[in-house]
Amino acid sequence: MARKQATTLTEIAEAALVHISAHGFKQSQMSDIAKRIGISAGTLYLYVENKEALLGLASTYLLDRAMLETAPLPLKAVPREKLVVLFTTTAQDRQKWPALKQAIAMKASDAESFKAVGYDLYDLISDNRRAIWFFDRLAFELPEFAAIQLNAMRGRTLKLLTELLAANGQSSIAPDALAIIARSALEILAWSAMHRHADGLGAQPTDSLSEETIRDLAVLAFNGALQAAFKEKPAT
Repeated sequence: MARKQATTLTEIAEAALVHISAHGFKQSQMSDIAKRIGISAGTLYLYVENKEALLGLASTYLLDRAMLETAPLPLKAVPREKLVVLFTTTAQDRQKWPALKQAIAMKASDAESFKAVGYDLYDLISDNRRAIWFFDRLAFELPEFAAIQLNAMRGRTLKLLTELLAANGQSSIAPDALAIIARSALEILAWSAMHRHADGLGAQPTDSLSEETIRDLAVLAFNGALQAAFKEKPAT
């Protein structure tokens, strides 16, 4: 029974995750999710009591799937503040940035250090891209999630990247401009590691060599963007 329950909840959670990521929470209805997995809305209510419960299911499916084995049905709504804590804690656990923190400590500005940072960040984004898509959509609509994005997720990464660029004091660029460079560099990685999988503009690579090439090119571009902080101003 537990395995059957987990299978069914997984199907519901997967459908909710995909639909909310694409259409947003406010525009998603219980009937949309039921239609995606070929069940009636009435049957769906046997598993989740309302749309807020569906949000909790999709969130915990991303972050802690073990709960699907034993959760009593129908699932009840998870308070938003509890989801905020869950997302914040998970973000802190997953965002280790070993190369970035080492580069800051060493006040590094060399290409090899920047590329090591780039590979770490690329892999972090790639490994968590479905969670990021889902969370970005929630943050766009729901203020409590937007605050996490600013303080515990993307904003925290940008703060550390900006700190790296300012660490050795060699850049003559103003702090606000350093933050823009850091954001541009991070967006290079984000597009290659995450957004290209959903943009629909062309076929995706199908072999590991192609994926490695894209990863390498993204990190080279990331390094180039960061190095812009240390270019000398042209003489006037």
